[in-house]
Order: sequence, then structure tokens, then C-alpha cells
Amino acid sequence: MDGVRPCEMPRRTLKEEKHYLCRNLHATLASYTRNTKKLIRNMMERQQQSVDYLAKQMRELMNRMHLLNSEFLTTDTHQFPTRPVQSHGFDCTDIKDTLGSLSRAPSGIYIIQPEGADYPFEVFCEMDFMGGGWTVIQKRIDGTIEFVRTWAEYMDGFGDLSGEFWLGLRNIFHIVNQKNVKFNLLMTFESDDETTAYASYEDFYIGDESEQFKLRLGHFTGTAGDAFRGYGSQDDENGMPFSTFDCDNDGCNPQCNIQGHLVDSCSVHHNKTGWWYNQCGLANLNEAHLMTEKSLTSHIRWETWKQNGVPIKIKSVSMNLLRSRPHLQG
Repeated sequence: MDGVRPCEMPRRTLKEEKHYLCRNLHATLASYTRNTKKLIRNMMERQQQSVDYLAKQMRELMNRMHLLNSEFLTTDTHQFPTRPVQSHGFDCTDIKDTLGSLSRAPSGIYIIQPEGADYPFEVFCEMDFMGGGWTVIQKRIDGTIEFVRTWAEYMDGFGDLSGEFWLGLRNIFHIVNQKNVKFNLLMTFESDDETTAYASYEDFYIGDESEQFKLRLGHFTGTAGDAFRGYGSQDDENGMPFSTFDCDNDGCNPQCNIQGHLVDSCSVHHNKTGWWYNQCGLANLNEAHLMTEKSLTSHIRWETWKQNGVPIKIKSVSMNLLRSRPHLQG
């Protein structure tokens, strides 16, 4: 066969097949390499795009920060109450009388240490209303602070002094327990339609913890009615200790009949809020704000403030203390 031995045919065929396989493998590897490089290039491009986007976002954020910083530097910061750094007086009336002789004391947060108190604490002093000097012991505005609290929390106080808060029974006791000093209590109310009213009591005092901070009130004046005393002995909260859902000191022995319902605890009946309850009474300025289907609704109670015989819906309230001015002897 033209000089080719028969045994050499399979060898030549096998060699050609090997070359064919090698060429295919080489082509496959080259294609895989090109595709891999293309994939890596696309990934790097997308990564660079992400980096560029983040860099743009960072530049915009820095520009906004610079803008806010420049606006802050041009703002009159005196309008914001500053945090106190030292004790200024026994109470807000004392601060007003002391600083008032030098300059006008602004409303804001101060540190006081009442005579006889073992420690100083912060209070909000109202210096613009009715001559100033009011120590604010409670404030309700919009329901941002929860007043469903335990006995311990009502003793210590809670909330934000620049917004809604309860100063704390211990702190209130230290203020009114100063020697040879009496305090008036003023409560100011605002209704949903922005009508205002007030209730004021002379000689406001509460006992210490051993008396469960028993309430004592003097002469009443005001446009909102005397809900603390109510219309009869069953309503009279004057002389009652403070109650919470976990420390029941109300006048329900063993139960109260409230509009046909038997009640074991006035605090539980009034959404677990703390107050000087007597058979639940007509007043509870710590009553909860409750969520309805449409909005947050205030249930603050001062049921002697009425319109057409119906208690007015109270939106906001504050409780304020002022030193009584001594009467001059003739």
C-alpha cells in the first residue's frame, strides 16, 4: 500500500485524533479565558459605578451637613433652654426672686435643692406666666409620655422636663416641706377648642412617703371648679393618699360603685394611672391618652369644668407651685 505498512494506520489515526482534541481544548480554554476576562471587566465596571454613586451620595451628604452647620451658627441659640450646671436656689420662686434683682430669669430647666432636701434635682421653671417663679410639677401636652406607671415611678418622677413629665412625689414633697414656707398650687387647662380655665389652691401640701404622700389643700379659687373636693364627701380627694395600680390607697373599701360598676381599684379603673383617688372622684390629671380608631384621645379628668352640663374635653394641663407671699403685719 504505497510503502505504508498496515500497522501504521491506527497510529496515524490516533495521532490525528489527539491533535483534534488538543485544538478543541485549546479553543475552549481560550474562549473560557475571554469570557472570564469579560465577566471580571463587567464586575469591575459595576463596582466602579457603585463606588462613584456612593462617592456622589457622600458629597451630597457633606454639602447638606455644611449647610446645616452654617444655618445653626447663624441661629439665635439663646431661644433654646440650656442645661443647668449648678444649684440656683430652693425652688423656682426663690430663683426668680434672686436672679430677678439682677436680670430677667428666662423660663427653662434649673437645678434646685429645697431646704431640708438631701440632694439637688432638675425642675422646669415657668418665668413668663403671671409674674414667673412657678415650679412646674406636672405637664401634659400631647400624649408623648406614658403616664401608666408603677408606684416607684410616680415616686421618682418620669418624662422630659422640656415636654411632658411628672416631677415625682419625693421631689414635690421636698419642695413643699420647706420650713416657714407655704405654696399655692395652680392648674391651668386648655380644651380641644383652645378654651382655657384654671383652678388654684392655697396652702398646697403633701405628706411624706410614710403617709403615702397624703394630699392637703387650702382655699380654692378658679374658673374650672373645685374637682379635687367635688360635690360631696364621696368625691373629696383632699386628705387622700396617693394611689397606683400596684399600691392601692383609694377609698374603695372593699369596692366602689362607679356608675353601676363595682370597682376594686380606682387606678386600674382609670387605665392604671396614679392619683389621689377617693372612690375614684372627679379629678385625675394623670389619666391616660388612649388610641382610638382615628387618633390619640386625652382622658384627662377635671369634671367640674363643664359646658352645658357636660365635662369639657381637656387637651393639655399643667400643675405649678408658687411660694405664698407673706402678709405684712399692720
